[in-house]
Amino acid sequence: MTSFYRTCSILLLMVTASLAPQIANAQRAASLPKPGEVVVDQHRAEIILSAKVQFPEGKPCINEYGERVQAFAGCSKAAGGDAKMAGYFVFLVDVPTEAVYDGMVSLGCKPKVHYSIQEGKNRSGLKESTTEADYLQGDPVVLSVFWKDESGKWIEKPYQHFATEITMLGEREIEKPWTPHFVFHGSGALHSSGTGCIACPCDCPGGIIADNRMPIYDPKPRVKFDMSKAPAPGTQVYVRIRAVSTFAE
Repeated sequence: MTSFYRTCSILLLMVTASLAPQIANAQRAASLPKPGEVVVDQHRAEIILSAKVQFPEGKPCINEYGERVQAFAGCSKAAGGDAKMAGYFVFLVDVPTEAVYDGMVSLGCKPKVHYSIQEGKNRSGLKESTTEADYLQGDPVVLSVFWKDESGKWIEKPYQHFATEITMLGEREIEKPWTPHFVFHGSGALHSSGTGCIACPCDCPGGIIADNRMPIYDPKPRVKFDMSKAPAPGTQVYVRIRAVSTFAE
């Protein structure tokens, strides 16, 4: 009898494992936003945004290494008008930046240190006088992008999958994975920057999420977004932003 139950348990696990991708896909598809909508999933502590892929040819860090303040994922609208940086984004989201900010806040995410773009410039750079207040701060978040391939299969990749980074070892350049530390600081919405940026590859107050490994604006990481890793331009994709934890007491 014990052997029978063990066999049944093994079969159940095998069936569950085989269904796991289909279950995950069904859950993902069930939570897709309609055009112009932000899906807020309190249970999973995440928001999902609708976006289209575009090829910002000639812009910084697209298929070549460089320094960049503009996000790779951003909104077409911001601060009541067209986003200033809409032409720079690879993943162009169809809601205003302020709607993304509101969605994150509704999850309980909280900004901690935020500035206008001008105040950010006043605090720019790593120097002897740099303090903790010269880093944008807020609750940590992670981002991913998912879409259906030509066969109808869902593909999901972390935001940092699409880029690599250059670091220096003495005078030698070393290519490495892009390893950002993203925080929800909210500056772009709180100070109406109008850039449309969602997740910036440096510590930039123009957007609402930033990589704050370094102080505001400088030094910037040297990164390259590889368009061959992204779906073709015009592809419908979805950007997932998930809250990790909160600094709030």
